[in-house]
Amino acid sequence: MTEVTQIEYTQEEQHAALVHFFNLASGHCHSGARVAAGILLGLYNGPRFPFDLTDLRLLDQRHFGMAMALLDMDRRPVMEVHALLDLLYGRNDFGARFEHLAHLWKMKGRCKKEWLQPVERIGELQMGGAA
Repeated sequence: MTEVTQIEYTQEEQHAALVHFFNLASGHCHSGARVAAGILLGLYNGPRFPFDLTDLRLLDQRHFGMAMALLDMDRRPVMEVHALLDLLYGRNDFGARFEHLAHLWKMKGRCKKEWLQPVERIGELQMGGAA
């Protein structure tokens, strides 16, 4: 068997990928955005939102690398992805935002619209700043 090269991602790269994928999934409607939503929701709650790995084929090289950074971040998680976004942006509503994301993309396992908690519009997240 040949030796496998392990790629290391910095915490900054992982956080940047998380923020980029959240923005992508929240504000766009193409296949890459759907895959970004699927990855995020799978990390948020894998049993409710299973992710089909063949969907990774839809990503360009840049976004595929970001997906790998997210998977690397989550293989030994310090905290859940929505909690990390709460921490990074000084909020406490990203759990509800992930539920809205599931509803937006009509993901299997999503909750009914009437069960969604209202969330204010925040626009695109910026790295290192408040939402």
